[in-house]
Amino acid sequence: MKIVYVHPNEQKPDIVPAVAEVCALLQEQGVQVLLSDACFDPALSGVRYCAAEEAIPQAAFAVSLGGDGTMLRLSRLAARSGVPILGINLGHVGFMTELERDEIPLLSRLFSGGFTCDDRMMLRYSVSRRGRTVFSGDALNDVAVVRGNPQFHLIHIDVEADGTRVTSFGGDGVVFATPTGSTAYSLSAGGPIVEPSTENIVLTPVCAHSAQPGAFVFSAARRLSVRARCSHDMDMVVSGDGDQNFTLQPGDEVNVERSPLQTRLLRVKGQSFYHILQKKLIGREMR
Repeated sequence: MKIVYVHPNEQKPDIVPAVAEVCALLQEQGVQVLLSDACFDPALSGVRYCAAEEAIPQAAFAVSLGGDGTMLRLSRLAARSGVPILGINLGHVGFMTELERDEIPLLSRLFSGGFTCDDRMMLRYSVSRRGRTVFSGDALNDVAVVRGNPQFHLIHIDVEADGTRVTSFGGDGVVFATPTGSTAYSLSAGGPIVEPSTENIVLTPVCAHSAQPGAFVFSAARRLSVRARCSHDMDMVVSGDGDQNFTLQPGDEVNVERSPLQTRLLRVKGQSFYHILQKKLIGREMR
């Protein structure tokens, strides 16, 4: 029997009926549904409950119910097992999700061959302190080195690529984005939109106080390193996908490179990246 893991964001309004509809549709296809322990519902029959870490390695694919944040958190777990994800948007923009709430019936296309799978590169980042790695993580969207509190002082950023100096500037920080993440924090900071099928790393300064170029686009084969410093007693953090935060100390070096992991996104509607871009970002802003 095929196993599918359903990963809901319990904080979303009306999440219970959405979970029930997804589980019922999957069970009609003869699927064994695995669901997070935190979503226990006595009204659901035939569902097995277990932790995500236990469920994902068993699953043929995972269904994310929430927004882009839910997708990002799930992507790190799913990528370790090579499990593809289909996202259902219960949030606002839902740029990475494939389906809207009223499109849940389209899940059935996954069982008739009516789907494709996009492989998206991820970033691996690590913090080196006096020659020793003290933190590491993976991110689908981006890695940011920024101020850790709202003090109004600049931090100074030095960036190298494969040991060669690239740029130095003062500002609020720097964000490294994958093509998938180029429409998120990097775009807000003035970075370019990059087609997801390409394989690049985008460097975008955050509120830079210099005449340096606005952004750099690197080959995914580059190993980038960052040193950040501040003359004031101010926290600096490195953050992966906005929720894997680590406080930096003076002298720390942050290394960013392509991750050996990748996120696999299931598509059932056949829409191009540019169609989604117009519908969810550009068209949305013009309303």
